Order: sequence, then C-alpha cells, then structure tokens
Amino acid sequence: MSVLASAVGAILAAILESSMLPHLTVGAAKLDLVFAVGVAVAMVLGFEVGMTWAFAGGLMLDILMPERMLGATALSLVAVTAMALAVARAVWPPRTTVIVLTVGALSVVFQLLVLALLMMGSGVTVEGLSLTDLAVVAVLDAAVALPAVLVARALDLRFGDPERAAW
Repeated sequence: MSVLASAVGAILAAILESSMLPHLTVGAAKLDLVFAVGVAVAMVLGFEVGMTWAFAGGLMLDILMPERMLGATALSLVAVTAMALAVARAVWPPRTTVIVLTVGALSVVFQLLVLALLMMGSGVTVEGLSLTDLAVVAVLDAAVALPAVLVARALDLRFGDPERAAW
C-alpha cells in the first residue's frame, strides 16, 4: 500500500467515523475506526504507511468534529502509532493475535491521551468517563482490528513490493 493510498484510506475512515459511527454506540462507548484500522495497518505495513494514516486520519477527525481541538487527535494517533510500531518491531513479524491485543491495550492509552489533550486545550471535563466504557471501546477496537489485519496483509501480498536481493 502506498503512502497516498494510506492517506486516502484514513480520510475515508475518518469521514465514516464522524458521520455514521456516532449513531452506533454501545452504551456510551463509541468505536474508534481510524485508530483501530490505523494501528493494525501500521503494524502490518510499516512506519511510513502507519504514520501517514495516523496524521491524515487524525487531522481529518479534528476537522470534521467541531468539539475537538485541531491537532489533538492527530497528535494522539501519531503517539499511539509510534508505540504500536515499537511493539511490532520488538516481535517482528507481528502475529495477528499480537496486533489485536496491542490495539486493545493501546485503545485505553489513546482515549486517555485524547481526553488529556482536550482537557488542557479546550476545558473538557471527565464527568462521563468510566472504566467499563474504556473496556468496551478497547474490545470494539480490537474486534475491528482483526479484519483490518487480514485485509492489510492480503493487500500487501497482492500489491506490496516484491522481495529482491539487495545489491
């Protein structure tokens, strides 16, 4: 997957997350499509594609959601994607279960990081936050990461760069 395809995919995921997914909630928990697919894509396809997805998707979410401070989601996604890439590098090549568990664990970190940035920047309060909501979001994100990993691997096998001898 090229960097351009990653940016286009992130923007489309952000549009879908901001338009359709607010209506599909489990209690107060809402799926983070850009985060879940972005971390999965980053762990499968590498640094450039992952960071492009994180920056473009985060910036588009900040633009489309007026309650968010511009750059808060992009910064959070870039930071969490860097953590995921460190995990992927430590266990290279990452197995599907490692990627899904990483997405679930980093989902809580992502939610708290976005909340902290919004508290500092725009005065958002922590009144409606509960640990069960964070756990539900982590499970939802991990459930979305599984098909994202399978699709990213299939796309990489079909359209990725062929391995060649380095001269």
